[in-house]
Amino acid sequence: MKFYLAYFSFLITCVSSYGQDIKGQVKDDNGLPLPEVNIVVKNKNIFAKTDFDGNFTINAETGDLIEFSFLGYDNLTLPAKQGMIVTLKESNQQLQEIVVIGYGTKKAGAITGSVVQIKANDIIKTPAQSAIQSIQGKAAGVNIVTNDEPGASPTIQIRGLGTLLGGRTPLYVIDGVEASSISNLSPNEIATMDILKDASSLAIYGQKGANGAIIITTKKGKVGKVKISYDSYFGVKQIQREVEMSDTNFYTYYNNVALGSTTYFNSSQPYNTKWLDEITSLGQVTNNFISLSGGNDTANYYLGYTNYAEKGILDGTEFKRNNINSRTQFKLLDDKLKITQSTNLAFTNSTPKPLSAFTNAYKQSPIVPVKFPNGRWGVPLRNPATGQIDINGSDRFNNVGNPVAQLFYTNEQNKSFSLLGSIMAELKVHKDITVTSSFGATYDVTKGFTYTPLADIFLSQNPTSTLESYEATFGPKTPLYNSLSQRRSESYIWNWDNFVTYNKDFGNHSITVLGGMSRTTKNNFENLSGNRFNVPEQSNYWSLNFSSNNTLIDPSQVVQNFRLTPVVSIAYFARAEYDYKDKYLLSVVMRREGTSVFQNSKKWGLFPAISAGWVISDEDFFKNIKTINSLKFRAGYGEVGNSNTGNATNNIVFNPGVNYTFGADQAIFPGSAVPYDVDPNLTWETMREFDFGIDFSMLNRRLTGSIEYYNRQSTDIILPVTIPRVLSSQSVYVNSGTVSNIGQELTLRWADEINDNFNYWIGANFSNNKNKLEKVDNSFFANFIGGDLGNGQFTKQVLVGEALGSFYVYQVTGFDGDGAFTYSDERVNAGSYIPTYTYGLSFGGGYKQFDFSVDTYGVGGNKIYNGKKAQRFGGENVEVEVLENFWLPNNTNATNPKPFNSVPRASTYYIEDGDYFRINNITVGYTFKQFYDKIDKIRLFVTAINPFIITKYSGYSPEVTGDPLGRAGIELDAYPTNRTFLIGLNASF
Repeated sequence: MKFYLAYFSFLITCVSSYGQDIKGQVKDDNGLPLPEVNIVVKNKNIFAKTDFDGNFTINAETGDLIEFSFLGYDNLTLPAKQGMIVTLKESNQQLQEIVVIGYGTKKAGAITGSVVQIKANDIIKTPAQSAIQSIQGKAAGVNIVTNDEPGASPTIQIRGLGTLLGGRTPLYVIDGVEASSISNLSPNEIATMDILKDASSLAIYGQKGANGAIIITTKKGKVGKVKISYDSYFGVKQIQREVEMSDTNFYTYYNNVALGSTTYFNSSQPYNTKWLDEITSLGQVTNNFISLSGGNDTANYYLGYTNYAEKGILDGTEFKRNNINSRTQFKLLDDKLKITQSTNLAFTNSTPKPLSAFTNAYKQSPIVPVKFPNGRWGVPLRNPATGQIDINGSDRFNNVGNPVAQLFYTNEQNKSFSLLGSIMAELKVHKDITVTSSFGATYDVTKGFTYTPLADIFLSQNPTSTLESYEATFGPKTPLYNSLSQRRSESYIWNWDNFVTYNKDFGNHSITVLGGMSRTTKNNFENLSGNRFNVPEQSNYWSLNFSSNNTLIDPSQVVQNFRLTPVVSIAYFARAEYDYKDKYLLSVVMRREGTSVFQNSKKWGLFPAISAGWVISDEDFFKNIKTINSLKFRAGYGEVGNSNTGNATNNIVFNPGVNYTFGADQAIFPGSAVPYDVDPNLTWETMREFDFGIDFSMLNRRLTGSIEYYNRQSTDIILPVTIPRVLSSQSVYVNSGTVSNIGQELTLRWADEINDNFNYWIGANFSNNKNKLEKVDNSFFANFIGGDLGNGQFTKQVLVGEALGSFYVYQVTGFDGDGAFTYSDERVNAGSYIPTYTYGLSFGGGYKQFDFSVDTYGVGGNKIYNGKKAQRFGGENVEVEVLENFWLPNNTNATNPKPFNSVPRASTYYIEDGDYFRINNITVGYTFKQFYDKIDKIRLFVTAINPFIITKYSGYSPEVTGDPLGRAGIELDAYPTNRTFLIGLNASF
């Protein structure tokens, strides 16, 4: 404790020197006072800020060098004197702001690749448990599909989908630490998020950045007095849009028509259950964030804590996360050595519930009660004599479970601990040469349990049965009253980067050369799980050791020990950058990388990139064009490998099925297996991309924007082929495909200040992408299908000439004479779940102490498969929309078929437009005037998240995440999009 007290005392102590009070004022170019300007006496660690009128007082001696800095203005250093009047000039913000690139930083105006930066204010403006969800619609070419399930992560695609089996997500780099997601990072901790989109920008990261890279810089301590920030909000959640289902009268009518009877279901039923209302309630979300930061010329520090808690709309779902963050930086050896440390601890707790409850609530009949009068759970039993629901009925008219009972008997809890940390040392060995070494690691530990009351579930589905009848089904064996599964897993990923940077300015020329090596080890993963029966019913005694049934019943009872083979990659990289007069720009990158995924002769790949820029507005002949302030052309070409190939490579899985069992005298069966045959020639997928862009600012820099075109070809895509059984009994994965993504992107922003009291801005972005499997160079490739509906029907197939994730179903051609659909003889391509275009529109501003903003997002050209509507077996409920217009002999032009009670064919009838336009965020805030000199800011705000949506899709949500060949774009067992209303506070001291 004494050590830590001394440590923090050292960090926050500012060294003072004797002097006098120097007073003055800071103004802008127009003579208006600038408040909150940072003022530092150089080499004396004395700090101050200007007040609301731009006035300041600082302890300094006449002649001391004082530095003035303010965001959006050029820094200025002047000698101290009494009565100083300081004028700060506005900087070219677009060109001068710093953007993070691979292994370094660069001024935005000197960027030759496609990079977009999103700042903290734009991230926290849309509160969410994941920062990725908060930036939806804020960057062209970045397609984000959100997921409102508590604790879930959204999916993200940058410039389309280029591969199928694995490695579809971008690389995340958090303060130098490579990660596969940022789900355990608090959005409040992020200072900037730089998205690298094109191959010339990504080449420095090699195969890890094959699907884009998102570089996250977290908040750090700054030179100045101790600063405390506090942010908090509370909100309520509800389903954004519901699907109107049939009530008892409509249900009995529809199913009687389907069965060709008027009496099978009595139209007079004792119950009319609205199942969605029975499993959902108002959700809640709270977030509290506090940070402490400060520093001086030799050290700075930052400490942050975030508590996030969410109660989902699905009854019983909860998610909690606590983050503790620490970041420090020390300057030693006369500022020649800089050591930076960053640590993020995340503790999460989640109580999930099965999302199939939403599907069951959609399908279950309204005539079924939640519970019968005697307290037993409601089930679909019909009395043949009365045609009414009856606990003693003999006819079971559907196989849908009771969703309320399903939630009640699901007892699952998960906990996790995540440690993300890095340490970096930068040594300036020469005024132009810096050596950097950075080590980063992520360590995750998870544990959880699932308790299943087997006897109770049986009795809930058989309301007239007794415990004795349940026990009798086991004969002489011991009845299985319940089961308990427990699991533990841990994973460890680390990367170590070492590089040298040479930077030299001479005359009008500037050169930066960087070279180094990187090693990454991932897939250090192990899982241990076990399952036993008949543990005590009290939750505090749920333990495998307390099982009273030690007989091996089935393979699920064994202890499983699952371990992955670590994957190691080593890379050597170099980058050379040159610019002349900040006008002619050139960047060349080379990366040679090897991975343990492939066999010896195929381990290594060489991936080059080159990009160039021309700031044409700096040419003499351009000076007379007054409406255009800056104009830059840039172009680049790059190649990036991808070795993230899912199960296609030869990773040995230890003990994939059985290992050893509990109990005395039971055999142990250790083993290993190679689950897939592997082509020895399997090698890198390679993404090759050409990118061309124009960046501009106009009309006194009020209008800024960029226009881009890209052509991305992913070659040697790994796909499964079915070869003759004499060679292999399984599919073999080979490099056999080419996928293209060709698109255009447009970004615009207009910002203006009407007067001292009113300013506003409008931003928009649009991106278009055409995805296609260009060719497959293997005659054995066929029938690569997916999109299983769970009723024997599949909906997707990978086809040459079509987009990945395309729906491949039968075309509805009309009706037969009995009102049933007729279909095409062969399946047809019915579109892809991947949008062909996305767009975002935002606007906002400020009036005096008020601020407001609106963010929107939209997609188009994609299709959604209404899986809940399509997953029928017989006796399920139907939507009101279906009842409003179905085929009858006197209504042959109907849009819906005659009522039926059978498994429907996968067809275009269930394909719907996935286009939507949504208001993502509406925020209004009020910042109180400074009423106490120790308080920097107090702001209150109200926010509506996803309040409105415009879409033709008839389901709960047009946003459905998942695997491209799985449930992506299929609304089945999916969590509905939420509407959230928040009230919050921002304060700093």
